[in-house]
Amino acid sequence: MSSTSLRALACILAACGTMTAITATAAPAVPPPVPAFGATPTVSNVTLSPSSRILASAYSGKQVTIVLLDLDARKIAHSIKFDQGMKLRDLEFANDETLIAVLTTTVAMPDDKDDKREVPATFAIRTADGSSQLLLSPETNKRMVPGSQQILSYRTSTPGEMLMQARMTDRGSGIRSATAPIEGIEQVMLSVDTRTGKSRIVMKAGPQTAGWIVDTDGKVVARVDRERKTETTTLLARRGDAFVQIHERTGRQFRPVGYDPARDSIIAIDSDEGARAKAWSIPLDGSAARVLYEDLQFDVEGTIFDRTGSLLGLRLGGLDQRFHWFDQDARSRQEWVSAAFPGRRLSIDRYRTAGRALVGVSGSGYPGTYYLVDFATGRAEAAGQEYPQLAGIALGEVRLIDYKARDGYSIPAYLTLPPGIPAKGLPMVVLPHGGPEARDGLRFDWWAQFLASRGYLVLQPQFRGSTGFGEAHRKAGYRQWGKRMQDDVSDGVKAMVEQGMVDPKRVCIVGASYGGYAALAGATLTPELYACAVSIAGVADLPAMINWVADQSGEFSESVKYWNRHIGEPDDRDVIDKSPVNQVASVRAPVMLMHGIDDTVVPYEQSELMEKALKKAGKPYQLVRLDGEDHWLSRSETRTKMLAELEAFLAANLGPRAAGP
Repeated sequence: MSSTSLRALACILAACGTMTAITATAAPAVPPPVPAFGATPTVSNVTLSPSSRILASAYSGKQVTIVLLDLDARKIAHSIKFDQGMKLRDLEFANDETLIAVLTTTVAMPDDKDDKREVPATFAIRTADGSSQLLLSPETNKRMVPGSQQILSYRTSTPGEMLMQARMTDRGSGIRSATAPIEGIEQVMLSVDTRTGKSRIVMKAGPQTAGWIVDTDGKVVARVDRERKTETTTLLARRGDAFVQIHERTGRQFRPVGYDPARDSIIAIDSDEGARAKAWSIPLDGSAARVLYEDLQFDVEGTIFDRTGSLLGLRLGGLDQRFHWFDQDARSRQEWVSAAFPGRRLSIDRYRTAGRALVGVSGSGYPGTYYLVDFATGRAEAAGQEYPQLAGIALGEVRLIDYKARDGYSIPAYLTLPPGIPAKGLPMVVLPHGGPEARDGLRFDWWAQFLASRGYLVLQPQFRGSTGFGEAHRKAGYRQWGKRMQDDVSDGVKAMVEQGMVDPKRVCIVGASYGGYAALAGATLTPELYACAVSIAGVADLPAMINWVADQSGEFSESVKYWNRHIGEPDDRDVIDKSPVNQVASVRAPVMLMHGIDDTVVPYEQSELMEKALKKAGKPYQLVRLDGEDHWLSRSETRTKMLAELEAFLAANLGPRAAGP
């Protein structure tokens, strides 16, 4: 563990810190060094045991380290290190005796070394002695399709056991894909002993079963089936040993999320072809589903359950943080903490507890900090900072804005201003998000803040196709790659120029994943707008991307069907024409390509194809290979390298950064 990590823990042991609002500091004369932003969070995945006695957290470094802190004894109980190359994805207590850690690693398939997959591994950590046990090991579960295992329930009525689901085959090991529709595969539910790793099958289903829904004791109450060809989801309630259909919906947006014991119903999120995603209550007795809540303007994005299984509230879309509460106590606690941290984004890990609650506090210009809060005394103890190296550093102000697209449609966006610099005639970086069915949020954005610290105005448009702003907004992105979605980004540049905030000759478009495609589309389809373009793990050849997905998951898989609907067919003229590799003749500005060679979402080949096309056309470009990196930039070393390369490229093409007072 680093000395910074130890200081964070020492703060807890000394009971330092009270709940206070954060005040801004003056802008530094010299911006923080690149690693201050490029390092992955020092502390992450902080979680509290059910009794509020044990605090678990993960620390970054050469390898993942999980630390268990005994809050009653006020001392570090155990420190557990995992192999280098493993990346922590989730950390959750099953009970006070067992902590579950989900990590992934990138592996090459045995029959094709160029075919890499991100494979999960689930470990049960005993809080008594810090020992760990791998669950559903592929060595002892040779029939399991690699990467198909998922946690279904962290606890059951049997002490020491949890429920997981996986796909099993009768053809032995070596199946290439966890999603391909292969005959002879069945979905199974397993009860797994967290102490020994041994498992037993407790329920089987066919290949169309997506999973089961259980209550807080691990009792199965319903099953979810999905028919691939029609994209029909069927919800079946358990009746003894049988399952009876109670609801059916066609479309990808129907999403069962959990069981609500108070209503004896399944809670689902679905638009029902309406204007916004809503929360639905589907009774297990087979009576008609009803809308539990819908917002007049924004989507319902998620649910908030407590450990008893009670549905406390809902998370809503929009540019800022919004909730709808069913539970008055939960509402009061959220409002009480919000008053102490105005303008911050909050996550409360435990809304109902006799002891402590864990609160995550972050903001667009405020790195995340975890607090242990005692609601009885009103005290809060600092439990760790994600970016302690940025403490006391002035960061960019983030404004929630909207601007008009060329057809008059209003586009929501986040605008990050460089600290201490007037917003007039600035160089700008346009930073479209990935997905594209995703969104940016009002949380600390290390990438946008890094760019702001270098004197750039940063625009993050929530273009049509983004989620959280209604179904019409999301669906407006279908088959609009390089068209309407790209126009929304371009119109954001023009709006900032018209307002006098931006120097039109000093604009660069930068993005990752879909954002990387948008960057390349900007350089090829609207070259007059940009002085440079940077694509990180971006898609360059749309037909090749669709064909790669078909090879990975199966020609008739849900993934291929989704991309055909969202992009088009590989031989569509629009798909071919809107591929940046086919439009390099129009490139005017330098292009930088960066890509992790272990990317399992967008293959490294996509950047190689773009490099080849740019080279053949005699256009200026750079290709930066990120060794050992995945699609999500999970490692501090490569994040820092990416930011350093980006900083140098922007300085070379946009000129010196704007200076503060």
